[in-house]
This record gives sequence, C-alpha cells and structure tokens, in this order.
Amino acid sequence: MKRRTSLASVLLLALASGAAQGGTPVEALPAPQASPLSSVADFERLLKRIEEQQRAAEGELAGIEPRLGTVRKRMLARGRAYYRHVHAGLLPVGEGFDALVDHAARVERVRRALERDIADEKALLERRVELEDRISRLRAERAPLDLQREAMKRAKRALEAEDERRAAFARAFESSSRPDYVAIYGADSGPRDADARLAFEAQKGRLLFPVAGRAEVRRSSKHGVSGIELVTQPGAAVRSVAAGRVVFADRYDSYGLTVIVDHGDRYYSVYASLGGTELRAGDPVASGARVGTAPGAGGSDAVSFEIRRGSTPLDPGPWLGL
Repeated sequence: MKRRTSLASVLLLALASGAAQGGTPVEALPAPQASPLSSVADFERLLKRIEEQQRAAEGELAGIEPRLGTVRKRMLARGRAYYRHVHAGLLPVGEGFDALVDHAARVERVRRALERDIADEKALLERRVELEDRISRLRAERAPLDLQREAMKRAKRALEAEDERRAAFARAFESSSRPDYVAIYGADSGPRDADARLAFEAQKGRLLFPVAGRAEVRRSSKHGVSGIELVTQPGAAVRSVAAGRVVFADRYDSYGLTVIVDHGDRYYSVYASLGGTELRAGDPVASGARVGTAPGAGGSDAVSFEIRRGSTPLDPGPWLGL
C-alpha cells in the first residue's frame, strides 16, 4: 500500500503551490521574509488580517460619500451667507460704527467656516483616494491567498474522499451473509447453472474464470497479498466468478478502479486495475455477470484478481481450478 500523506502536509503543499503568484505586501502586515508561513495556522491568520483590513477600509470608504454630501451642503449654505454679507446693498450703512464692526466679525466667521469646509472636503477627497488605493492593494494581496485557500479546501476534500474510500474498502471485508437470491443468465447452461446455487466454498475448483476470452495468467503479490494478474485484450470483459452482491466499486490506492463482490459466508472476490465498470455498491451480480472491463491500450497491463475470506487473502489458483 502507498504511505498516506498527512492532512497538514497536503494542505501546506497546496499553500506552497500558490506562493509563486505572490502579491504586493500590504501596509501594516509583516513582511513575508520576517514571518514565513510555516503552518496552515499562519496562513489563516494572515488571510484573516487582510480580510479585516479590507472590511475596515471598505467600511470607512462607504462613509466618505455621506460626509462629503454633508460638507458640500454646508459649504453651499455658508457660501450664500458670505455672499449676502459682503454684498454692498446689505452693509449696515447709517447704523453706526459698532454695527459695522459686528457685521465685519460675522463676515469673518463665515469666511473662516467656509475655509474649514473647503479643507474638510479636500481631506475627505484625499482620504477617499487613499482608501480606494488601499482596497485595491489589499485585493491584489488577497487574490492569490484566496486561490491557495481553495487549493487547500480541494486537497482536504480529496483526503476526506480517500479516507472514505479506505474505510469503505476495509468495511467491505467486515461482514457477509449467504446471498438470499440466485441470479442465472439464460445463456449459461449445464453444470455452471447448478454451481450458482451452491455455497461459494462448495464451488472451489469450479469457479468461472474472471476474464472472457484468452488471457495470460501470472502469480502476483502486487498489492502485498497473494493474487493473480490476468493479461488479456484491452477492453475485454471481466466477469464475476460466482453470484454475489457488490460491496465496493470505486478507485482505491494502488488497486485503481476496483470492484469487490461478496459471495456470502465472508468470501469475497476482488477485481482491480479495471478499465471501467458500471456497477455500484449494493448491485446484485450473477455468476458470470460482467463486473467491468480490462484496461484499454495505454493503461495498466493486467487485471488483478484476488479471493479473500474476510480480509485474509487466499490463493486463487485452486479456486479457479488452475
């Protein structure tokens, strides 16, 4: 079996795969060389910090326009007041020197307030440009990190799927019962029909050959267990050696595409390195029924076949009458 890669290792590999895309360092963030992403937790902290800074900048930017609107309305009102105060027709002529001084003071107050409004507008416009630039740089920094996060999620899902297949493969050999059905193809006649009604153990030495047509048989311990390899024509039919029910049909480690058939009494036949199959777990199969096809040209060179009692492999030769 292949040694399983740890989840942390795969996630770090996924993280490293996007590092070449880089990005402009964000202000107030630690420089990559000073704080390397040595773990998935480091990566998540960096991404969270960028997200928080982006949300804060976007929130402040959203508040700029209302503030600009308020300042501009105030500028308009004070501009009109300033115009009225300085207009010659509105000067307090004949009301005395004190009235003229008061009038000049009011004009000066309005002028200064108007200057503050103009300064506020300028500051808000400059801040808006700064925020837009900052958000743009944060997005540029975050984009490759988002891609890396997706790569990590895909790697995690792939590992979880691998764990599920591994568990399903192991469960396939954990329980078994005598099939409560007999499925016989009408094309099969003679002694084979009678064999299909027998318990699997009683068929030892008379099981159907797993491959239809000519095949070269060779001993194999390819998967660390005793079995045989069947070299046949690309795409040749692979058939069930006896009636049973499918308990596993999926890809599994070095086995490749694999179908496991439960024949009852904890006996199983295993067909691996298949080129294709249409079966699913739970499907009944008749003796001689097609479980899949041999790999096509360019695939692996042989179909692997095993017989097991529980999870213990048995020598398939005597069971097939070889």
